[in-house]
Amino acid sequence: MKPQYLCPFCRAAINVKGNVVLAARNLKDIDNKGLVFLHEEIGNYSSEISTSLKVSPGDMVNFYCPVCQESLDIEKGEGLAGITHLDEDGKKSTVVISRVYGEKSSFQVHDDKQITSYGAKLSKYIDPEWFIMGH
Repeated sequence: MKPQYLCPFCRAAINVKGNVVLAARNLKDIDNKGLVFLHEEIGNYSSEISTSLKVSPGDMVNFYCPVCQESLDIEKGEGLAGITHLDEDGKKSTVVISRVYGEKSSFQVHDDKQITSYGAKLSKYIDPEWFIMGH
């Protein structure tokens, strides 16, 4: 089975052709919205954004499921969003990403609460209380 990314609410698959597709809104302007395509390899920070979304490094965005429009933001993790990941064996984890445009931070939280960290700005999230995924 190929790895899948799912909305934690509606369980729709949100990865297509090597990318995770998310709806996004720039917090500086609520009318500034579009799609974000994140590389599906955890820790690979290449991405593309639709032409309707204007963001600059450091801008905070809200992420939404492109299917059900539910917010993917994590309440306990300021500046973080979470999506469900199923690996090749069907084992579930949560992938947590930064909502700050250009910040290269992501985490994979396994069901046993073991955390694998990726990226350069990890010290910002030194207190991992956010890993208790209370949407």
